[in-house]
Amino acid sequence: MGLSQADGAGHLDPLLYPWDPPVASGVMDGDDFRSLELSAGLDEALAQAGAAPLEARSLVVSIGSNSSADVMRRKFANYHQPVSAVLPLVRGHLHNIAVGHSAHVSKAGYIAAAPYPLMGECTAVWLSWLDDVQLMALDETEPNYRRIRLDGEACPLVADHGERPEEFSLFTSRWGALTDGDGRKLPFVDQPALFGLLAGSGTGDLLEEGKSVFDGSPQLVAEHLATPAVQAWAREWFSSAGLAAPVNFDGPGAG
Repeated sequence: MGLSQADGAGHLDPLLYPWDPPVASGVMDGDDFRSLELSAGLDEALAQAGAAPLEARSLVVSIGSNSSADVMRRKFANYHQPVSAVLPLVRGHLHNIAVGHSAHVSKAGYIAAAPYPLMGECTAVWLSWLDDVQLMALDETEPNYRRIRLDGEACPLVADHGERPEEFSLFTSRWGALTDGDGRKLPFVDQPALFGLLAGSGTGDLLEEGKSVFDGSPQLVAEHLATPAVQAWAREWFSSAGLAAPVNFDGPGAG
């Protein structure tokens, strides 16, 4: 899972973003994750856990670290009021949406995923149904994203068990998606590979002697990126170097 115990409570290694999703669809219940035969119904599992039923929950599609049960446990535990640790996580496929990288650096020093519309694309995703407090807790952790509603007709969503929701939410970056400088959005890759792409996209010479902040070992790059001053510089550099493209969700074929 990329967990390190260096700080006592443990932290997630930024180089392993977006961390591990469950091995199968099921329900997170505290520190446990129970894989389910979905035909038996998620509501039965929620009822057994004493949690809110599906009809009282909001469906959010995850394309990055929110697919990880470890990440969701941490987000819920850090909220300022008690949050249920019972959460359905179901595999699915989302059509007409592709995934790249957001044109900003997170506080932890990684460059997160960012969806954008692309007709004909099919992306593997995770579906999570959150109760009201879980949704508030999740929203609070996403200052660089906005949660939007998508229509299942324009962007068909198919869950593992065959359900096709009519509408759902998706987090989209406020900063746009990273490109190669010529308008082509960078593909979603692991962090070391992304650092290599960015090192070749211009000087990015925040460091001494004109060396790019994205040069060097992945561990060193991630260490630099975890610095607030570097995060602010990177966001500005992505924009000024023409590496950030706005993402338009007005229609599934935009962007």
